[in-house]
Amino acid sequence: METVIKVNPSELNMNLINKIKAFIGNKDNIDVTISLREYDSKFQEELDISLEQSNDPNEIISMTMEEFIAYAPNK
Repeated sequence: METVIKVNPSELNMNLINKIKAFIGNKDNIDVTISLREYDSKFQEELDISLEQSNDPNEIISMTMEEFIAYAPNK
């Protein structure tokens, strides 16, 4: 079964999140996907740069979840 719930960003609030959680219940075989439809050229540029960097092993940063949470980029 697949259910698509379409909402405007202005409708995203804790009440909606709680309704979705109630709909899902305690099932652990559920995926929730958020899809953005707008095109953002700056995002596309950053994505292209990331893809180029992923081909260079010297540009890859690998870390644990704890390291990621504590990570502060040098920008």
